[in-house]
Amino acid sequence: MGFQELKSSYLKETVPLKKIQIIESVALHFENGGLEFLMSQYKSESDGKVRKKIIDLAGKNINDISIQLLIKALTDNNIESRKAAVIALGKAKASIALIPLISMLQNPSLEIKDAVLASIIRVGKVGSSDIIFDYINKGNIHVKRLIPYILGKIGSEECIERLKELLAHEDPLIRKNSVKGLERLIQLKDAKFILNALNDEDLRVKKAAIKALSTIKSKRAIPHLIKFLKEKNPEIRKLSVRTLFSILSNQPPPYDKIYEILNGLNIISRREAIKILSLLEDKNSVDYLVRTFNSKDAKLRRLAHKAILNISKDTVPTQIVDGLNAKEWKIRSLCARVIGEIGDEKLIKALFALLSDNDSKVRDAAIEALSSFESENVIESAKNLTTNLNWKTRRAAVKLLIKIGNDKSTESLIGLMSDKDVFIRSWVAMSLGKLENINDITPFTSLLKDRDPKLRIAAAKALGQIGDKEALEYLAKSLWDDNWKVRKEIEGALNKIDPNWLGLI
Repeated sequence: MGFQELKSSYLKETVPLKKIQIIESVALHFENGGLEFLMSQYKSESDGKVRKKIIDLAGKNINDISIQLLIKALTDNNIESRKAAVIALGKAKASIALIPLISMLQNPSLEIKDAVLASIIRVGKVGSSDIIFDYINKGNIHVKRLIPYILGKIGSEECIERLKELLAHEDPLIRKNSVKGLERLIQLKDAKFILNALNDEDLRVKKAAIKALSTIKSKRAIPHLIKFLKEKNPEIRKLSVRTLFSILSNQPPPYDKIYEILNGLNIISRREAIKILSLLEDKNSVDYLVRTFNSKDAKLRRLAHKAILNISKDTVPTQIVDGLNAKEWKIRSLCARVIGEIGDEKLIKALFALLSDNDSKVRDAAIEALSSFESENVIESAKNLTTNLNWKTRRAAVKLLIKIGNDKSTESLIGLMSDKDVFIRSWVAMSLGKLENINDITPFTSLLKDRDPKLRIAAAKALGQIGDKEALEYLAKSLWDDNWKVRKEIEGALNKIDPNWLGLI
């Protein structure tokens, strides 16, 4: 079919799908006026799909006429048609389309903003940055605030200079976007422009500057960022930590400026300094971190503990081993915990020595650490200590066996049911009650007559856990105990063994 026949068929056709088929044939005659014909029809075409087809063909055949058609399509009421025109103009790098494209950005809720920006950037890269920059003075606020982003993506030397100028703009969001635009463009020697932005009164600009310095990695930023570690705003502190880590990770230790903070008095900045050292995995900082174990601030101690674990990985630092003998109980305690969490079996003996420590918190830390070792050696050593003359050591050994909680450690407690220490008898009774397949409940029933109410309570609770119905008679006889707490525990044990216990005795 010839071009004139195609034109005639198109003008007579009313079905959109058939029009689209004719357009594909008209495309073969672009050199003979086909494009001019379609452009004339685009203006009057009511169907969005048909207009979209015309735009697609124009985008594949770029010349002065098709560019004019595509510019016209930027105001199409069909979003897909507009998007197709935007993308085609970007690919064509048509400088004549720059102003219409930028004008689209005046709409703050523009659905195809990303596509428009991408096309503006493609056009701008061929040398139209002056036109773009002019909109700082004449565009609406939405356009103005996008100009730094566009200039940053174009990335030419001229754009960099323009962005430096915009760092002093009166609008804080333009300043912020200018910092972001410069982030990956600015050379180290020009870092002063970003450093100046750290003093900006607007928090958004300040945060953008801190993030940018993480990319630029200027050493000159270190003293500024260290000051931010004591800022009240947690976001500023967090960003400063990440940026200092980014800068310092390119430098070998020691990190004296950070160590100085740890020796300072400001709690907030000391916490942030520990986070930096943890990120850096700085082995030189372990001495400082161990000393921090003795801080009055619980959060500082937790952070130091976490940092040492991160730095040490699977090897216990010598400073931690030495810390087991420190005069400060907090240091001894946390050093014991570190060893337990790393799991170095060579230090089991050193941990056992802490079971005789004068401070109960240190003993508890040693118990926690030792219980983490799945070792028969630990159970045997703890069992041997249950005959120790030091009551603190004996109790700690019993607590350790109970804490381990496997059958072997629990069975090793049976001989302590008649121990002279009332606390040990009570703990043992409670622990043995958790054992399965208890054949002889006599040691527990005999404790129901003990003079100490704590032991009678422990015995009743253990019998309830064991669940042997033979215990019902013994428990029922003890219901008249003169201590109401004992009676309450006995009643609970009876109901646990059998809710209908009254009919069974």
